[in-house]
Amino acid sequence: ILSEFPRSCLQRAPTAIAVRRFMPDDFIKQLIWSHNVRRHAHGVPDLRWNDQLAAQAQAWAEKVARQAYVTYKEMSGLGENITFFPRDLDPDSIVEHWYEEHEKYEYETPGWQCGTNYFTQVIWKETEEVGIGRAFVEPDTMENQNRKTPLRSGKLASPGDQVIVAFYRPAGNNNRAGQFAGNVLKPLRRDETITE
Repeated sequence: ILSEFPRSCLQRAPTAIAVRRFMPDDFIKQLIWSHNVRRHAHGVPDLRWNDQLAAQAQAWAEKVARQAYVTYKEMSGLGENITFFPRDLDPDSIVEHWYEEHEKYEYETPGWQCGTNYFTQVIWKETEEVGIGRAFVEPDTMENQNRKTPLRSGKLASPGDQVIVAFYRPAGNNNRAGQFAGNVLKPLRRDETITE
C-alpha cells in the first residue's frame, strides 16, 4: 500500500537494531508517511528519519513501558510526543490521534493552546527530523503494578499496551513571539501547493 504514495513521504528507514526489535521497517515507514501526509496538508516540508533520535526514543519508550505511565524526557532542543495505545493500533491511527487535536487549534490566535501540543509538534514547520521508539507494557515488568490511583496526568497504561515515543528536532511548540504563527500553518486548500 505504501508504494502508491509519493517517495518523498517515505524517508530513509532506520538502521538501529534496537528500534527494529519492536518496529519492522514497514511500521516505521508508515509512521513517517503518516506524519508527512499531514505535514503536506499544511504546506510544510517532510520530516527525515534520524537514527540517533530513534535510539534515544527507543530507550525512553522502554523506560516508560516499564513504569506504565507517561513521563517526558524534556531534553533541550527536542520536541516529544509520547502516548500509550492499544497493542494492535496501526501507525496511521497513531499519528491521526495526535493530529486530530487540530480541531481545537485556533489559527486566528496562534500560540500555546491547551490540548493541541501533539498536533502542533506533528506539523511544526521548522522541525526537520524525527526518531520514534516503541515498546510494550508487560505485566511482569511493570514497575508500578500496585498503583491504586491514577497519576495526576491520568496517563496510565494497561498490560499489553504499546507506547510510542517520537522525538523531534528542532523542537516545536516554541512559545517565543511569532513562533506559532510562523510554524503552525492553516491547512492548504486543494489548489495550493507546498513551498519549501
